[in-house]
Amino acid sequence: MRQTRPQTLIPHKNLRRTKTWRALGFIPIDEKPGRSAEGLPLTLWCYRISDDDELGLWKADTTDDVMDVGIDAHIFYDFDEEENPSSEISKGLLNDFLLDTLNLWVTDELFVEIDRQPDDQIRRRSLERAKGMPRITHNAKLAEDFYKLLIEILPHERISDRSDIQHIAKIAASEVNTFVTKDEKVLNKAGEIKAATGVTVVHPTDLVSHMHEMAEKETYSPSLVSGLTLKWQRIKGEDLSAIDLAPFQETGEKKGALLETLRAFLAKPLTYHFQLLQSEGKPVAIRVLNLKGEVNSLSVPLARLSRASDAGIFGSFILADTLSFAVERKCSAVEFKEKGHSAVLAPILRRMEFLNLSDGWVKFVSCEHADRASIEARLTKGFPELKEPLCQLSDLELEQVCAPLLSSPELPNFLVPIKPSFAMGLIDHDQAANDLFGSNGTALLRWENVYYRAKSRHKMLRAPARILWYVSGDKQAIIGISHLDEVQIDKPKELFRKYRKFGVLEWRDLYAMCGEDTTKEIMALKFSRTFLFRRPINLTTMRGILQEDGISESLQSPSCIPFSTLTKIYDTGFSS
Repeated sequence: MRQTRPQTLIPHKNLRRTKTWRALGFIPIDEKPGRSAEGLPLTLWCYRISDDDELGLWKADTTDDVMDVGIDAHIFYDFDEEENPSSEISKGLLNDFLLDTLNLWVTDELFVEIDRQPDDQIRRRSLERAKGMPRITHNAKLAEDFYKLLIEILPHERISDRSDIQHIAKIAASEVNTFVTKDEKVLNKAGEIKAATGVTVVHPTDLVSHMHEMAEKETYSPSLVSGLTLKWQRIKGEDLSAIDLAPFQETGEKKGALLETLRAFLAKPLTYHFQLLQSEGKPVAIRVLNLKGEVNSLSVPLARLSRASDAGIFGSFILADTLSFAVERKCSAVEFKEKGHSAVLAPILRRMEFLNLSDGWVKFVSCEHADRASIEARLTKGFPELKEPLCQLSDLELEQVCAPLLSSPELPNFLVPIKPSFAMGLIDHDQAANDLFGSNGTALLRWENVYYRAKSRHKMLRAPARILWYVSGDKQAIIGISHLDEVQIDKPKELFRKYRKFGVLEWRDLYAMCGEDTTKEIMALKFSRTFLFRRPINLTTMRGILQEDGISESLQSPSCIPFSTLTKIYDTGFSS
């Protein structure tokens, strides 16, 4: 028997007749201009008698090569909305990397929902978009059965609630078995819906991040900072429900607003790298990095510290770690957005020499040696409002603000040997990450630190200066550069009292260092702005540079090296 499609045209605003057609199972699939005095549009209503659509009006084919999912009306409407956190969550389903792996489907219930839109312009635009999307073919009788099951599970007092149920029922009666929605009432019943209908209900960000993890699994592996106790973990959509966001909320901020903001970042995994910092298994910080911001600039749209964590320790670590990340990726600036970071970060940003902008904070990380004029010209071109603040900085301050920049040839440079065990706790993040137990305490997380050593070459060492760190033992390599801020010589008890919160040594270590003679003076080197080289300089390469410049090798105690030699080591270390 040939399939037929009863259809009719009625004025769109004739509500009594509209309800009748809906009740009879007709679907509003199109509109035509009307000839009435009021100019009302006419709606074309259609009823599908057979599941076999020989004209192809309703039928589209699913495939095993991609994932097929049905979407609700809220997500559909978000595709045309202006950018905001809510619409960005839905638009994540349109990511380029999903084009070949994800098919978005709609049910005919979407046309019913569009028909309820009172704004003619929005309704017509939505109707045209819906007509261009693949529509799910479903078994009508089976959909009715599923609808009866679902009204026992989901709220159905409102007409929009009943439309949600119709979407799920029709998906359950089709070859598509996944429904994507942001509706928390539906998501909260996902388990019961799955058991009753076989349909998997997911949030858009859960689906997007799951698909991205499948494509780039290695980026979701934990990034260790110190042994197994401190690590960064890239977050997926499904992980958010397991995180207590309350400690990360700012004063007056609602949990729902923060959750929506975080989901908007997760919806764009190619642009935003969303990480959770865990210490001893507890969340202490979250950070979002914009990997596709301006050229040569790393933007941090969100950075939050848990109120249960030590803000001083973890705050400085987040900033320092972000600066190091920028150096690794050859970015010359790091920007923290004003609205996205915890208020407790502001004094730490200032202490770590970030410069205040109208919409946040910026710090330059220049891995080059250049004169002041060229550096200022480049920085003010990118950030014109910083012209006056930069002019007020001394030559030393400018180099410190732009560390690891080399700018001032007059500043002394020292090659300082350090034992591997001390290096792991003070400067060597790579070694600490690869060691099972990691570094000692929280010293590695600090922006400023102290290295104790015997009182030798004390007349040569002076601050301010630069330090090149040579790690002895099995490593035998120069691994990074710091700024030397203070050189303090005193009795062990006095130094320990002054610098107790810095360094990795306990009193017993200092007691042993002075040969158990507490009247014997030792030396403390206070340093900051530590950056590891992209490429550690091994002993053979280092010896070649020193010999080329006629400098005698001294790896047992600190030695002074000229600026020209420093630049060769520096260029080698920061080369790709």
